[in-house]
Amino acid sequence: MNMKPAAPEMPELYRIWIRIWHKMNVMENIPNNFGVNESLTFSEIHAIQAIGNTPENNVRIIADILGVTPSAASQVVTRLTKRGLVRKVRGIRNEKEVSLELTKNGRVAYRSHEEIHAQTYARIVGQIGTLSAEERASMARIFSAFELVYEERIEELTQVSIPKIQPLKEI
Repeated sequence: MNMKPAAPEMPELYRIWIRIWHKMNVMENIPNNFGVNESLTFSEIHAIQAIGNTPENNVRIIADILGVTPSAASQVVTRLTKRGLVRKVRGIRNEKEVSLELTKNGRVAYRSHEEIHAQTYARIVGQIGTLSAEERASMARIFSAFELVYEERIEELTQVSIPKIQPLKEI
């Protein structure tokens, strides 16, 4: 008799998620080579990605995309600006408006990161196979629920409201 293994219950799924989260935290602090003269952390390269993907931007928009405070985004942008990867551009409509754009080296890092993402996606698909639209929608719903619960928990623990991110678009 060929029986399918039982699907894991929520506590086991949560343990898997926590293991992934811990591994991502380890990766966050490992500097990586993205084709420029110096290594970048994941928070730096993800800021570069957000800037590269969002032509009309500012620090607040980048903070919203990354799910961090404007202060945290500003700190990363300042580091990237000092390192010659991002340029702050004064707005056309008014002098207070500051947009962010990638420099030549910033674009090199951006493209390198995009290639790494494509390779990562291919490796994941190699492990699980192609997902149907329904499966991707379920995953998006699950990840969004995790994120919402963590946002609520942060607010409970800090009694500070954090920026709400846009729900994941259906893939």
